[in-house]
Amino acid sequence: MSMLDMLRRTGGLSALSVRLDLTPTQSADIAGVFLPYLMGGFARAYRRSDDAAFVDRLQMLGGEAMAERVLIPGTIDPSQGDEALKLAFGSNSIRDSVQAVLNKAVAIDGAVCREAMRLLALLLGGYLISQALRVELGIAGGIEPALREGLANDPLAAIVDA
Repeated sequence: MSMLDMLRRTGGLSALSVRLDLTPTQSADIAGVFLPYLMGGFARAYRRSDDAAFVDRLQMLGGEAMAERVLIPGTIDPSQGDEALKLAFGSNSIRDSVQAVLNKAVAIDGAVCREAMRLLALLLGGYLISQALRVELGIAGGIEPALREGLANDPLAAIVDA
């Protein structure tokens, strides 16, 4: 299942629509453009460290509760999303370059795009840690297959490796 499908099935896109006052189409458009960059960023972070270190960093950011914060109504401190983006992209300049691509691709206010990036980083981070925990429980899956796909289809290469 693709990450976009996972967000549809788990209510992530609906939560994005409600939190940011977007239409479902706008939320899907933003996620469709941004998720490959985010997956590529998380895959690069995973590749730079070992499995345990990456999982520990996701746990320090809040673990599965990252996604729950987005899915359950309530206030979310923007710094939580910023920390998840920092894990994925490593620097503000890469994050800003990705946001520029997103702003160009979707006709949505820049501040809304940034908040969507934060929320999607929390959702995806929570999903990845849940996959890692499934493996610890002996259930097939894990984060490596998803992150391998993120590297295979990594649009960040055009930004980072340019």
